[in-house]
Amino acid sequence: MTTRLDLSVRRHEGASVIVLAGELDKLSSPRLRDVMVTQLDDGACHLVLDVTGLRFCDSTGLWTMLEFQRRAGAAGGYLRLAGVHGVLARILTITGLAGAFSLDPDVPAALRAVRPSTPDTKPPSVSPAAPDTRPPSDPR
Repeated sequence: MTTRLDLSVRRHEGASVIVLAGELDKLSSPRLRDVMVTQLDDGACHLVLDVTGLRFCDSTGLWTMLEFQRRAGAAGGYLRLAGVHGVLARILTITGLAGAFSLDPDVPAALRAVRPSTPDTKPPSVSPAAPDTRPPSDPR
């Protein structure tokens, strides 16, 4: 049986978005692994897997995602799953691993979740208060 997995990669605001479509299993997981190794080797430690187009995922595919979540974290980054549904959602629930991943409804949500927040304005400068030179109040 031939499995088919289409992969594409694009960079977006410092993250590599890896789009998966088809079947992620024992035969196709090495392709995903190679792509993620290349991204990490190129210095892209922030990975978003867009799994919206994934029709099937077995334990090998799940293991690959877990491995690269660990590797991205060790490199100071992250791995987020965007668009989890169907078989992958079921596998994550059954195995109890849904909480092990950062799950987002779609790629824009995944990118927003990790975008560094920058304040619009600087907080006002606070100068040290001058010492209070008034005499103590009368307690009467």
